[in-house]
Amino acid sequence: MKRMFQMIRYLMLERTISQTILLSYLLVNLLLLLLLGLLSIQDSTKILTEEIIASSNKVMEQAASGLSFNLEETRRSLVLLAGNYAAISIMGEKSPVQMSNILQYERSLKEITAGIHTYQSLISDVLILGKNGYVLNLDGRNSLNWEYAFEEQPWVQEAFNTRQKGNFFSLGIHLQDYYLPHDISRYEQPTLSVAMQVRGFGGKVVGAVIANLDLNKINGMFERSAYQSSGNIFLVDENRRIIVHQDRRKIGETLYFEGMNQIDREAAGNFTAKINDDEHLIIYQPTLISGWKMLSTVPMTEITNQSAPIKSNLARILYLCIVLNILISAFITYRISRPVNKLLRTLDRIGEDDGSLYVYAQHYRYRELNYIGNKFRELMIRINQLIEQNYLSQISLKEEELKALQSQINPHFLFNTLQLLQTEIVCGNMASSNHIVVSLSNLFRYSMRQAEEVVELRKEIEHVKDYLYIMNKKYNDRISISMHIPQDLQSVQVPKLILQPIVENSIRHGFGDDRREGSIQLYAARVRRGLLFMVRDNGKGMDQESLRMLRKHIEKPNRKTGNIGLYNVSQRIKLKYGNEYGIILRSSEGAYMTVYLILPAVP
Repeated sequence: MKRMFQMIRYLMLERTISQTILLSYLLVNLLLLLLLGLLSIQDSTKILTEEIIASSNKVMEQAASGLSFNLEETRRSLVLLAGNYAAISIMGEKSPVQMSNILQYERSLKEITAGIHTYQSLISDVLILGKNGYVLNLDGRNSLNWEYAFEEQPWVQEAFNTRQKGNFFSLGIHLQDYYLPHDISRYEQPTLSVAMQVRGFGGKVVGAVIANLDLNKINGMFERSAYQSSGNIFLVDENRRIIVHQDRRKIGETLYFEGMNQIDREAAGNFTAKINDDEHLIIYQPTLISGWKMLSTVPMTEITNQSAPIKSNLARILYLCIVLNILISAFITYRISRPVNKLLRTLDRIGEDDGSLYVYAQHYRYRELNYIGNKFRELMIRINQLIEQNYLSQISLKEEELKALQSQINPHFLFNTLQLLQTEIVCGNMASSNHIVVSLSNLFRYSMRQAEEVVELRKEIEHVKDYLYIMNKKYNDRISISMHIPQDLQSVQVPKLILQPIVENSIRHGFGDDRREGSIQLYAARVRRGLLFMVRDNGKGMDQESLRMLRKHIEKPNRKTGNIGLYNVSQRIKLKYGNEYGIILRSSEGAYMTVYLILPAVP
């Protein structure tokens, strides 16, 4: 478990760019494929289900149309009989009817019933019943029990007395117990009857013609229209009682399931409902008989099973797409990662052989990697330059520190300082003597403090003051010193020993052995580019040609010409801060020499 967690953590937190590309590409594409596959399967199932429902509706419409057609033919046959003069006459109120008339009437009726028996496929028999007790059927009463009391049967009384709308109505299911036992196909068998009343010449009901419908033929018609073996088609009346069903045990039962009320609200349609805890598609259509509805129940499992092959094929296609996606993703990742790995190998080889940071130019497949490689190569070149500049800067600083130390330990400088100290002591200038000793010790301490490369401007100014105090005493205080350093610049960082060499240069080359009075001005100000320092003396100065040569020597020094201090200061500034900073020289022969130092403002 711990190893699995570590593996997951490695894959999530420490994976390479190629693994990230592969995992991201796979994840996004797999999600899209799965989503597309699921939507395709869902949509295909939905479309197939809708097509099956539409097909079932069409089949039901055809079955209902076929039933309605047969019922219409039955109604027409009953209309012929109910409106026949012979039928009305033989059921007339006057009784008994003369035998000769009966034979004549029955001959006329037999001509009509002969056509009914021949052409009406759903009619198994037609009963012509009069309120006066007259009885006739298609075979001329040969199959009937002559002693049967038709007028006492509820279904016959309903045929005589009903007041339903329309003159063609259903009598429901009843047993055919009025046939002789030898008629085994009909005796004691249930039948569905429809009837039409016969009205006499005065408009009163004198009887009824009743058509017995063959349930087997109706079921056969329904079986041909049923959806596969598990579907059922049956008839219900206005009271939701089943009047026709393949399973005769269900005939007479009251049908109920959730959503049954929808059948009463709409003439035709479909919906889904649970029957015996199984989801079924219910399709219903009206019939010619008022209140009758033709219903079809189809298990939804039968419908959904039809979509199983499509689901299976789509699943196979989805699996194939996933495999292809994995292979393509791996190939694309490999193609992308090759130049990346090439770049990584180039980076790994830096400094391996001779410690050099030089990077050879390489060409990569992708523009972005070429850009990164070129930028990295430029970066390494810049790092080399900075290392070299820092190295040279350190050398220059050490040289400056050594030079400052040498100048202060220089026997001539030290001798002059000690002689100056002796003179001040002999003259009794104890305060001045003490000041010289403190200034000299400060010079040594500041120069030998090698850990500091940059210092606060305040410290650099103090060092310059100590140096100028000793040198001014050497010149019998003939050099006036003026300094203007704003308070807000006291804490800025400047390179160590950056001002003292400039001041030393002004004294050495500006005044030399000249005994006249002079002045040195030191100013600092904040400008747009950073910090500006000005060291100005009113010494010898120099002509423009000498100034041009000095500027040139600062860029390319020649130790024979002197002015090494100016060169060191200029190089240290450029190496540390760049070529936009450094020294600017202004001079006029016999008038002045001004040295400007431009540094960045480092807080």
